[in-house]
Amino acid sequence: MPKTMNLSKYSVYKVVGDTGYASSDALVESLNTLRAASNVPIDRYLRDLLEGKMDSVSFTKDKPYCYFFGRRLDKFLAITIKEAERIVEFTIPLEEAKKTLTF
Repeated sequence: MPKTMNLSKYSVYKVVGDTGYASSDALVESLNTLRAASNVPIDRYLRDLLEGKMDSVSFTKDKPYCYFFGRRLDKFLAITIKEAERIVEFTIPLEEAKKTLTF
């Protein structure tokens, strides 16, 4: 039986938006990159979102520039990551996020 792959929708904006689909690994990789560059407790923020302790969280850092916004919806987790030259948006089902984003 073929392995089922869960995908999340993502968008990358520069001058022209590019929307496609990526595996949850792409979200994890983007979060790891942001975690390393920003020195902000992203794990805690994501855990609080997934546990329903808050509906949304955002932060901005000037050097190097990065912006993070996470929002918990009924059945999805929406994450926006802005860097100096691009904006990446992920939408992942809440149940998949709980399995994938373990800390």
